Amino acid sequence: MTSEPRLDYLYKEYIRLSQQAEEYIRSAFDDFKLMGVIGATIALWKPIVDVIVLANPEIDYSGLLFLGFLSLLLVIAVIGFWNLIKQSFIIFFADNLQGYEEELRKELNELDSSRVFNLNLEKETKLLVSYRTTFSAFLSVFALATTVIPVLILISFDLRYSFLYLLLSVTIFGTYFRVLKKSTRQYVKR
Repeated sequence: MTSEPRLDYLYKEYIRLSQQAEEYIRSAFDDFKLMGVIGATIALWKPIVDVIVLANPEIDYSGLLFLGFLSLLLVIAVIGFWNLIKQSFIIFFADNLQGYEEELRKELNELDSSRVFNLNLEKETKLLVSYRTTFSAFLSVFALATTVIPVLILISFDLRYSFLYLLLSVTIFGTYFRVLKKSTRQYVKR
């Protein structure tokens, strides 16, 4: 393939991969909005249960509270892990984009030090450390809120349910953080 058609082909494929990565990034941020709505629902779950029990007094109040909080926690976990899968695709596209950028720089006779087509995750350590730190802080606050609020509410009704919820919550969020750390380890060497 001669230089001009090759350059055109590389650039079109580069654009396609960039657009695909952008779609995953947008979708990942939409997931966080959804997690926020569900997280807010946790604070509203107790008043909802109060209304349900008023309408039907024979319902086990603490059991309903526990099941509601547990359901919300599991929905948050599914969304969170699905988001990690999306982040893996974003990293995959970024890796592929680097190869195309290198070829585009060659075709354009750009030096390796050129900033033209230069998405290089290995060189962007500061950005990735900042991202991982900020993302982890956000998730820590989110995990704390979605764990502590239900546990405090459940403690006042049934200690067993509060302990079980705490155990499940810590397990889910601990697993999430381990997966996040492993998935970004190759880019953030501490």
